[in-house]
Amino acid sequence: MTTNEAAERHEGPEALCARFAAYAAAGDLDGIVSLYAADAVVTLPRGREAAGPRAIKAAFCGALAAGEPITGSSVASSRIVVAGDLAMTSATGPDGQVRTQVARRCADGQWVWIRDSGHLRDIESALPAQDGEQQVA
Repeated sequence: MTTNEAAERHEGPEALCARFAAYAAAGDLDGIVSLYAADAVVTLPRGREAAGPRAIKAAFCGALAAGEPITGSSVASSRIVVAGDLAMTSATGPDGQVRTQVARRCADGQWVWIRDSGHLRDIESALPAQDGEQQVA
């Protein structure tokens, strides 16, 4: 483990929003996915969801490949509420929209999101292609 990785494990849940913004701005797909737990669920448009690392990676990959500005890549303000090993993180973007996530502290002390209802909820290119339907790239 690098010194940077060790430091990240001891950051609080407030670091998730800042790290997400940095990874999204850089187009760092692996970095984005590293912020989510193995059992995480991300809300997508039209009531769809991406569950687990593969689906979450595919959803963000679709959005990044389409050149979509990932919601949350710029944050005007954020708020964190911690209750034991759970936390609610919310970020308000420059557009005034609030995106909310639920984070969990892992046994090693690292915080990861387990539920994300905001970053991709309005980004159609994050949806997986359906049978007979092409995904816009």
